[in-house]
Amino acid sequence: MQKSAFSINRNVFISSFLILFVLLIVAGFLTRVLPTGIFERHTIDGKTFVDFNSYRPLETKRLPIYRWFTAPIEVLLSPDGPRIVALLLFLLVVGGSFSILHETSVLNYAVFSLIVRFKNRKNLLIAMVTLVFMLFGSMLGLFEEVVPFVPIVVQLSLQMGWDEFLGLGMSILAAGFGFSAATFNPFTVLLAQSLAGLPAFSGLLFRILIFVAIYLLLICFLLRYSKRFDRNASMNEENIEAVDSATRMAFRSFVFFVILMITVILISFFFRALQTYLVPVITLIYLLMGFFCGLSANVGFLNVLKIFSRGLLTILPSTLLIMLAASIKHVVEQGMVMDTILYRAVSLLGSGQLRVALMVYLIVLALNFFIPSASAKAFLLMPLLVPIAQLTKLSRQTLVLSFTFGDGFSNMIFPTNPVLLISLSLANFSYFRWFKKTVLLQIFVFLVTVIFLIVAVLIEYGPF
Repeated sequence: MQKSAFSINRNVFISSFLILFVLLIVAGFLTRVLPTGIFERHTIDGKTFVDFNSYRPLETKRLPIYRWFTAPIEVLLSPDGPRIVALLLFLLVVGGSFSILHETSVLNYAVFSLIVRFKNRKNLLIAMVTLVFMLFGSMLGLFEEVVPFVPIVVQLSLQMGWDEFLGLGMSILAAGFGFSAATFNPFTVLLAQSLAGLPAFSGLLFRILIFVAIYLLLICFLLRYSKRFDRNASMNEENIEAVDSATRMAFRSFVFFVILMITVILISFFFRALQTYLVPVITLIYLLMGFFCGLSANVGFLNVLKIFSRGLLTILPSTLLIMLAASIKHVVEQGMVMDTILYRAVSLLGSGQLRVALMVYLIVLALNFFIPSASAKAFLLMPLLVPIAQLTKLSRQTLVLSFTFGDGFSNMIFPTNPVLLISLSLANFSYFRWFKKTVLLQIFVFLVTVIFLIVAVLIEYGPF
């Protein structure tokens, strides 16, 4: 029997829970030892900016220790609460819907169709899938939105004779790296450039070079990893032909909803109002996809409901991990030390173009542990960093490059990123194993991006 990619086993849950719980305690400890402080914030055109010169110490009571442990519940009632709840519901619905797809053989039929086409060109399949997901992240800024496709790629990887990790590498890892090696990413490049006063998408040629370098590094890593497997795909052309008409009908429903999902995601880039409701809309599409596919396969409504419920329950423990990850930022903010961390981080920049470029990289990298959102960090940091870049004569384009490097790659290794945790949960893959398998790749990526930053400083990467 093929392994299922739609549940989280006890060992995976316990190891992930312990890591996040320790990080929560560390965050709580910071609220006891760091001085409390606050910046003044100004809202302009609905966007909040920080006045760096307004930082002042704050005399306030320390966050009670018991609130460290109530934070996973409190965060649901915070300003971040609606987004977190939407992600939790999304995770549960994906688990339930893919359980239906798995039980009705719809998913197997979909991935086996690809296997038949690429059974003798496995390396090409890895290269193509990885490139598509990297382009999703680099050009469209898709990251959370690719999670629905992670189980499909993981299942494809399993049926091709590989494992869950290679499926994660071709999908969410590729999207995360593409998001960071940004070409047209509206949430990093476009936003950071607009806040820095740069022409939209300027400096593109250099960023394309960076994208190619990161893609080649990732694809070499994945191809090298795939060589350890020497199993054949478990279905051939005769198996495809033997699939009954009900499964074929369900597969057509599956294709329709996948196309609908991609269409909605693309439309959201032209209609900003839709972006606010994108996750709930995709969740609804997933729910309809699961039930329509189950009914098309003649499973019966009650059986579809039972299968959906089983899938939902198997993924339910993962929701606690998401709440724990989100509560780490919540504790630091409620303890009034987030601005202190930001103030001290920016104060470390010093002078010298290369020093500032590298320090910005490291500061954004560190803050990404607490604030995974790229747009939130851009609004928080860019107004503070642009004057420092001007004083040191560091080009604003290099500053934006440092920001995008620091923001993104670590999303694929920091356990506080909910998208990573959701993806690992859907693949039943522990964070500890993920860390062990990707940490060396992250080190290589860091070194490569540092080299690109040095080159950017030397060539005075611009236009200014």
